[in-house]
Amino acid sequence: MKKMAGLLALITLLVFALPAFGDDQQKAQKEINKITAMATDFDGRRVVNLSLSETFKVPRSSLVELRGKTGLNYGGVFVLQELVQKGASQEDIVAKLKSGGTIADVANQQHLDWKSTMEDAKKLNKVVDDNLYAFFLGKKGTVAQDTADKYDVHYDGVKTDAEVSQQEIAGAQDRYLMWKRRAEVAQASGKRMSYGDERIADMDHVAGGGPQGGGRGASGTAGTSSPVGMGVPH
Repeated sequence: MKKMAGLLALITLLVFALPAFGDDQQKAQKEINKITAMATDFDGRRVVNLSLSETFKVPRSSLVELRGKTGLNYGGVFVLQELVQKGASQEDIVAKLKSGGTIADVANQQHLDWKSTMEDAKKLNKVVDDNLYAFFLGKKGTVAQDTADKYDVHYDGVKTDAEVSQQEIAGAQDRYLMWKRRAEVAQASGKRMSYGDERIADMDHVAGGGPQGGGRGASGTAGTSSPVGMGVPH
């Protein structure tokens, strides 16, 4: 009877735990998709690459090479790096991906803590925002830095870069335009913006560019087409 009671208690625990686990993964994936969506554009991609490199202490060119081997978009690369940081073997992960598994499959096999991963993804997106602002100020992610880092955005592209919704791409574009405008105001004023200036910049999405839908996405290509009125070359 004691064994039966213990078994029933375990089953009950699992019944309630599984939905919570799935919810944590969905929340994490939503934050991870923000990383992927930002990288659908040339400039966004170089900033995402730089941010991942700084966060995980991995050479920028190594991230490009990893994407070429696995076909992972930058959201997937983030998950892979999370697994490696937790002690998983990158070689084993790559082998499983080449065998047909997805990065989510591998993460669940490795019992990745999705709640913790969601928090780490939020932190990375904050780094991306900081680096976007620095990029528009001409302080980070410039062509000169790309050259020094042996990084070429024109060779940093895979098919799965397009695996985000139009809504997520629109959200990434809003982020891109917001930081572009903030940098323009800061440069015009010669100082950091006040809170009031930032509120004005948040609402000013008239000009700019950023992540757009309809990119080529094939390996060895990058960037997306830009609709009429958006001024960033792609």
